[in-house]
Amino acid sequence: MTGRDRIRAGASLVEVLVAVGVLTIAILAFIRLYPSGFLALKRSGQSEAATRLAQREMERLKMRRESLPYAIAPIRYQVVNGDVLMELDPTVSPDDLGVQPDLPNGVPPEYASGVNRMRRVIGERATLGLPGALPGSMNQITEGILYTTTFAPIALPPEPLRNNPNVMANYLQVYGNPMRRFVMDSDYQWRNLQVFDYGIDYENGLILLRPLRNRPISYKVDYTYLVAHGDHYDVRQVSTVIRLAPTAPNPPYAVWVPLTVPVAGEPPENFQPVNQMPGFGGIVPDSDSCARLFEMLNANASWDPEYPYQYKVVNPLLGTLMFSPHASGAYERYWRGERPLNANIDYTVQDWSIISEELTVPTSLRLRLVFTDLKQFGDLQNDQTLYPGLRLGGDLTPLPSPDQMEGNPAHADVVVIDLISGQSVFIQKGQAIRGGLNTPVSVDYGAGIIEFGDRAWAGRKVRVLYKVHDNWAMSVQKAVQRYFISAALVGMPIDACWYDFEGAYNRETTPRQRRLYFNKSEAGKTIQIREYWYQTRDGAIRHGTNGVFRISEATEPVDGGEYVYVDLTQLHPDAVRWAPEVTGTALRGVQGLSLKVRLTYEVTGTGRPVRLDFDQVLSRAE
Repeated sequence: MTGRDRIRAGASLVEVLVAVGVLTIAILAFIRLYPSGFLALKRSGQSEAATRLAQREMERLKMRRESLPYAIAPIRYQVVNGDVLMELDPTVSPDDLGVQPDLPNGVPPEYASGVNRMRRVIGERATLGLPGALPGSMNQITEGILYTTTFAPIALPPEPLRNNPNVMANYLQVYGNPMRRFVMDSDYQWRNLQVFDYGIDYENGLILLRPLRNRPISYKVDYTYLVAHGDHYDVRQVSTVIRLAPTAPNPPYAVWVPLTVPVAGEPPENFQPVNQMPGFGGIVPDSDSCARLFEMLNANASWDPEYPYQYKVVNPLLGTLMFSPHASGAYERYWRGERPLNANIDYTVQDWSIISEELTVPTSLRLRLVFTDLKQFGDLQNDQTLYPGLRLGGDLTPLPSPDQMEGNPAHADVVVIDLISGQSVFIQKGQAIRGGLNTPVSVDYGAGIIEFGDRAWAGRKVRVLYKVHDNWAMSVQKAVQRYFISAALVGMPIDACWYDFEGAYNRETTPRQRRLYFNKSEAGKTIQIREYWYQTRDGAIRHGTNGVFRISEATEPVDGGEYVYVDLTQLHPDAVRWAPEVTGTALRGVQGLSLKVRLTYEVTGTGRPVRLDFDQVLSRAE
């Protein structure tokens, strides 16, 4: 057979088999690429969605600039007097995504790790405007002033204790403007101290407060105290409530009372005096603050027209509060005259992995969320457990049995909140369940679409809560609104900073004398110093104004602790030290400027955490 004949005859069987084998290997290799390719596409799509969500969240926070919190702080679960309580822990860095060391038994690790370590909202300001009414109320004018917290849901005590004001005070606190401090010896009796002032004796752990004649009054007091351990001191930060009984028929003279340490489940009268705690070594100077607490009323209680410091919890899981209508337009006295009555709210975000979106329901009634692949009740999670729903309010509440979670609003997988009325729709497995509005609704979890069956929802402003597979979380970090200059480094509260006054005054020029130190919780944040004085290498004293500095993420060991700092050389390369000798202080007006939205998720298959940060210079409008 000639060569031309062989070409016309085609390929041999062996050649065909070889070609098929090569093609099969190539196809199999190509098929193996599909899962990772699909995952990459999915991850890319979710990252783009996350970026849009972060930008939307930043815009939302800009719109609520007047209500931005004073600070967002890290927490630590601690056993106090046999009970598990949440305490502030400024030694935690925002970049510490590990689990809290020495976590008490019974606390789920997901609430004490990752971005959930930094979730205590401090001093969110509620402007008390015009009163309104709850839906269905016959009183359309004076029902109260409705307010929904910026972040939700909030952590709450177990269900049976939520109607106990003494327990709720450890989770949710509403208080007025800060009072003026006088440091003094408790031997001095200042009987006519004003209700907007307080005195404090650091050495003996006592505070001077004024009662009212005809009704009880409660004060919120934050402070740090020293605990002696052998040759060193530990520090503990405390937020407590001090309640004074009415004095009638006697005049309401100011009285010295002990600062206290809360006891879970007990009224403030039974809290433990701090000066009786083992190893008590005094109160850290300048670590204290005091404000008048608002009184929490039951839902059916009547407002007192003579006392505007009252509120009700409309929906504790979602942070919906109602203030007394008599607070609208009310003024309170302070040392400079009068000022409008505002409320400040402290609360703890339950879980940053609960994604929160604020949207307007379109006329099509199809609400498209930023994320797809939503978690549905009963889904298999990355850790091979079944998804129990959002667990609203349940950071310390044990999981009930599966049949008890079915139809339970605390275990809904999606929640839609009407931001005007404060009412909610709890959804589980795509259908509305008990505990909220019974409205026709459906959810496409894979596509991230909620569809309403009632045209009354069109145009409503809503907040939607849900979770996403791969454990996506969106958290918010904020620099403290104002930092004060602390006299002591050890035990500084979260809103304090410190510089080596003595070393700088003695003209020492080591790096320590040109740095301003902060707690690790403030790492990576941006601050502004309104006015400051410093010395340069040539010996000249310089004056700076409105200097913007970024707090380091690296720590420095100082006096037995680890701290972050700003360095004068960030703006002035020739600076060698602060110069307090000019005016008696080297700096004035330290203000936090930065706000950060952080998105985290886990890489499918590996569990490796990924972090996306979106920074903005944004502080509360004063």
